[in-house]
Amino acid sequence: MSDIPTPQPYTDGDMPDSIRVACASNSGELLNGHFGSCERFLVYQVSQTEQRLIDVREVGDDEAEEDKNAYRASLILDCQVLFIASVGGPAAAKIVKKGIHPIKQPTVVPTSELLNKLQTALVTPPPWLGKVMG
Repeated sequence: MSDIPTPQPYTDGDMPDSIRVACASNSGELLNGHFGSCERFLVYQVSQTEQRLIDVREVGDDEAEEDKNAYRASLILDCQVLFIASVGGPAAAKIVKKGIHPIKQPTVVPTSELLNKLQTALVTPPPWLGKVMG
């Protein structure tokens, strides 16, 4: 298993016009996690000019009472976007209902590759991204 990255300090307001992004991961900084079974969420703050890992949220399904998907969604409530390898329909509906935009990325890629594309999109946000940015 590759090393889990170390989060950097972040205070609200550090990165104006940024969004918070969760990436489902099972190893290092790779996006390779299914929403229902990933080991952790890597949480990034992303603006047009910067991407910063601000938190690593380990998933402990034993803490989920009866609804594992609701528990997992609650771990990333402060995020606007979620990158995942895959997600089932009922889980996706719960994520969307919490105001988080899920994006499936079925091939394993470094999170930086996805975040770089997202940074480019932030320059002229498509409608869905403009909506999540408020």
